[in-house]
Amino acid sequence: MGKPTVELASAHLRHYEVVGRKKPSEAEPTPKCFRHTCFAPNHVVAKTKFWKFMREYHKVKRANGEVFGVRELKEKRPGVIKNFAVQIRWYSRTGPVNTSKEIRDTHLSRGVSRIFNELSGQHRASFSNIQVIRTCTKAAKDCTRPNITQFHNGKIRFPLIHRVRKPKHSKRATFTAKAPQTF
Repeated sequence: MGKPTVELASAHLRHYEVVGRKKPSEAEPTPKCFRHTCFAPNHVVAKTKFWKFMREYHKVKRANGEVFGVRELKEKRPGVIKNFAVQIRWYSRTGPVNTSKEIRDTHLSRGVSRIFNELSGQHRASFSNIQVIRTCTKAAKDCTRPNITQFHNGKIRFPLIHRVRKPKHSKRATFTAKAPQTF
C-alpha cells in the first residue's frame, strides 16, 4: 500500500489502563483492586494520573499502594471513522466546568487529543486541569452537534481547489507570462 494522500495528525495522548491497589496489611489482607483508564502522553504520566485518582477518591497514597500493570489500549478498528462522545470536567479560572463533546475520528486517543487542544486554545485550560470522565462510541442517529451531523451524508462531496492544469508536454513552455488559473 502506498503513502496516504492526506497525512493525519498523530495523537499526542495515548489511551492507558492502570491496575493497582493498596498494599496488603494485617488489618486488610486482601485490599480491593482498582482499574483506571486515562489519556496520557506516556506510561509514567498514566501512573501519576492513577495515583492522583486513588489519592482523591480512595484515600490511598503512592507510598501505601502498588501498581500491578500499565497497558496501552489500542483501537479495534483503526481504519473506520467513528463518532465519539466524551464527558469532561475541567477547571477554569472561575471554577470547575462539566461538559460533553462529540468528535468524529478514527482513533479515540486522537479525538481526545483534539478536544484537549481545543480546550487549551479556546478556554486556556491546561492539560493537568482536564479530566476525562467517560467516553463512548455513538451511532450516527444519536449525534446532536451540527458540526458532527453534517458529515453523516452518504453523498457528501468536497471540491478539489487550487488545481494547476499542466498542458501536454509538446505544448508546455518553460516560462510563461501569465499565472495559471486555479479555479
